[in-house]
Amino acid sequence: MGKLSDAAVAGVYQTKQGDLSDRTQPSVWWESVRGASADAGLDLGAIDGLIGDGPSGVGLRDGMPAAGVAELLGHPIRFYANSNVGAASTAAGLNLAAYAVSHGLAEVVVIGNAVAGRGEGYASASRDDAVAAMAKLSGPYEYVYGTTRIADYATLAMRHFHEYGTTSEQLAEVAVAERHGATLHPLSVHGHRGDITVEDVTSSRMISDPLHLLDCCSVNQGGGAIVVTRADSVRSIGRHAPVALLGYGEGHSHIDPNAAESLTEFPAAKVASDTAFGMAGVSRDEINVAGISDHFTIGVVTGLEDAGFCKKGEGGAFVEKGGTSLTGRLPTNTSGGFLSFSHAGSCGIFTLIELVDQLRGDAGGRQVADASLAFLGGVGGADQAFCTAILGRV
Repeated sequence: MGKLSDAAVAGVYQTKQGDLSDRTQPSVWWESVRGASADAGLDLGAIDGLIGDGPSGVGLRDGMPAAGVAELLGHPIRFYANSNVGAASTAAGLNLAAYAVSHGLAEVVVIGNAVAGRGEGYASASRDDAVAAMAKLSGPYEYVYGTTRIADYATLAMRHFHEYGTTSEQLAEVAVAERHGATLHPLSVHGHRGDITVEDVTSSRMISDPLHLLDCCSVNQGGGAIVVTRADSVRSIGRHAPVALLGYGEGHSHIDPNAAESLTEFPAAKVASDTAFGMAGVSRDEINVAGISDHFTIGVVTGLEDAGFCKKGEGGAFVEKGGTSLTGRLPTNTSGGFLSFSHAGSCGIFTLIELVDQLRGDAGGRQVADASLAFLGGVGGADQAFCTAILGRV
């Protein structure tokens, strides 16, 4: 029986992020997979494992994505699995891919995410269609009456303000730090808009009190993929330093926000983080760079707390004065995160790719000095499901 760190990320790729309404979802998925395979120095024909939905939107492949990919590759797929942790699903797929490779179930596993064309359901431009789709996914008690995901996070933020004295200015620091990272990434959705200030954030239009426009991600389109194979194979190819999954954990607690035991403390997140750190055998103080789901700025504040980087209620003080900036206490979402890089589909994959770039030393102007250990904190929904990963060079 192998261990997770016997497997490593061999290749990564991201497409243009933004408006891909003139593209099809399968074409964006395949662009991403080809790009990640080329980055790994591997031929497409080497792929024998698949995580996720694959190139959906082409008939039979919707229901049986592995069969569809196998047909197009011309050989059987040996391993297929899927994860469902909301926007963090593709990032959570790294655990499944590492398991498959380390246990000999597959040699080369691909994880892909792509959104393009005309959105439907939750991705629809129609508010009514999006709310109806969310109601089907999330239960009968809230969304069906017209509430929104923004309102969920606004409720969490307001309670955090009330209990701990957190301020809008502190939340704004998260957006400011991430926008600067986005200006240094050529594929980011909002980087071309330039840096922003705390005042820019707090004076932007109120969307759902206390969250302003610049506290919120904007939904866009794009694709990305990761290829995982054996760590010794990555070394032998010699293109990149192998980046391995050292520890992993999940936590799932509720589906309707009104069922949460607390609006400020999320035990499932602590379970996920403690499991991952315990498996990796490293401490919080050893982490050099982080990626934390940031659908809204409050998510980074609570994510830092729940992961144990600071005590509950101290997240606002942690991010104050640039605590998550490139030169801060813990550089976080260094490419811009969901707020400024991309919020396309299962967007946690972009967080994961940025951490791989950081650990490889490939982040250019965003590079965190001597980055050797990374923390990924993925969230599904409004703090209803969590996945945590510790990554490192091996």
